[in-house]
Amino acid sequence: MGAKETIRAFVALDLDPTSVRRVARVADRLRMASGAPSATWTPAAKVHVTLKFMEELPTDATAHLGRALGPLATGKRAPIVGALRLEAFPSAAEARVVVLELEDPERDVAALAAKIEKLVLKYKIPREERTFRPHVTLARLKMQYDARRWLRPELAEGAAECRAARLTLYRSEVGRDGTSYVPLASVEYTTE
Repeated sequence: MGAKETIRAFVALDLDPTSVRRVARVADRLRMASGAPSATWTPAAKVHVTLKFMEELPTDATAHLGRALGPLATGKRAPIVGALRLEAFPSAAEARVVVLELEDPERDVAALAAKIEKLVLKYKIPREERTFRPHVTLARLKMQYDARRWLRPELAEGAAECRAARLTLYRSEVGRDGTSYVPLASVEYTTE
């Protein structure tokens, strides 16, 4: 019996259009700031908050997982998060990825990520070892960079409150022109 077919996938919070515009403004200011290194910038259409990345999700699990997302968002208010600060992974001194780290004052986003973590355990997806830190990826740097002087707090002003519009399961396809995200299942939050 052969190995099961798998895909790269992730579950994400898609931000509402107003939040996406706010994040894009922060990215534009950062891109034009002095000291900006060479980077690949996240297009507005790909702005999201990753809740769980799955390197090898069994293909036959995608429909079930997509349906399981329904009760997590249907008829519920979207989590509200506030922009906290510009940050870099693994650190500002050795930046490879630049993010807008988000506040989660009620821990709603962290609780949602924990629920999804439990959901995918049945597909033998390993638990994330790192502490969950809600963020939006702004850029992936071409080379490691000391970003401490570049990531100034005033560049993140105006990001303010962000709101999720939907919960989505994406397939992540790596190609010659970069990575594309294909939505497999999506559940809208209530607008009330």
